[in-house]
Amino acid sequence: MDQHYLEYILALAETGNMSRAAKKLYIAQPTLSLFLAKQEAAIGTPLFIRIEGVYTLTPTGELYAEYARKVLALTDTLEKDVKRLSTSIRIIIGNSASRSLQMLTVILTDFRKRYPKVELIMSDSNFSSMSGALSRNETDMAFVTAPPLNHYKGGYIELKKEEVLFAAPHSHPFCNHSECWQHPPLTAAELLTQFGTGSFILQPKGTCIRSLIDSFFELEKFNPMIAFSTTYAQSVFDMVISNMGVGFLPSGYALPSPKITYFSLEPKMDRIHYILYREDPALEAPCRYLIDLAQQYAEKNW
Repeated sequence: MDQHYLEYILALAETGNMSRAAKKLYIAQPTLSLFLAKQEAAIGTPLFIRIEGVYTLTPTGELYAEYARKVLALTDTLEKDVKRLSTSIRIIIGNSASRSLQMLTVILTDFRKRYPKVELIMSDSNFSSMSGALSRNETDMAFVTAPPLNHYKGGYIELKKEEVLFAAPHSHPFCNHSECWQHPPLTAAELLTQFGTGSFILQPKGTCIRSLIDSFFELEKFNPMIAFSTTYAQSVFDMVISNMGVGFLPSGYALPSPKITYFSLEPKMDRIHYILYREDPALEAPCRYLIDLAQQYAEKNW
């Protein structure tokens, strides 16, 4: 059915008068009257009750009008989406982890094949800044690492959970004996007993892993002696191997080496990779496709 015919019914329902509805629609009154008669004949039941020239919707007419409004709203949304996607649009993506940035460089090849005119702009920041930017519509989606988002009210998808391990030089006395390979997960108290007087290589305040570390040591009221702060996992790995101190590494960066020993922690320390997004119908299709690509990549490679 032509959507204009849906507009005929809604205009008559709104005005309650055949001549006023015809005038609003810029058509002749007989044209509108003839359409209504044909439509009611096709349906097999009246859409309006006519009392002294006033048209009032019947229950069937109410149902017809309800669906007409939905169809017209969907048509309007479709037209806007097609118009925006047929021209160049821009998606601003926030990122807080080097691992998700590496993933994006891989999956953007497939994304570009489907959406060649969509411009992607990357911005790096922490979770707090990006969640604020999303709420202000300054960012469209963001790849972040964070503890469980129990109180976050925006849209998000959990991409992958990743264990964070404690890393120490193998030359350390505690690591340099056979029993350490079978050692159960370290509690905060046990970790401090063995490594607490040494230097730590930690992530800066405000990062996901640093928040997890601070929570881990909270009951012990421990203030580590920090030799170096860095957001780069590779730098933590290199410095631990160089015997500059101990640190914490996500399992994806805990590369095997005879110069480093890894320990799980008790309670287990996990960082969670999330995709945050804001709901915008015009961006839903390309953003949804990018999310699907990210989920497929993480499932296969992480």
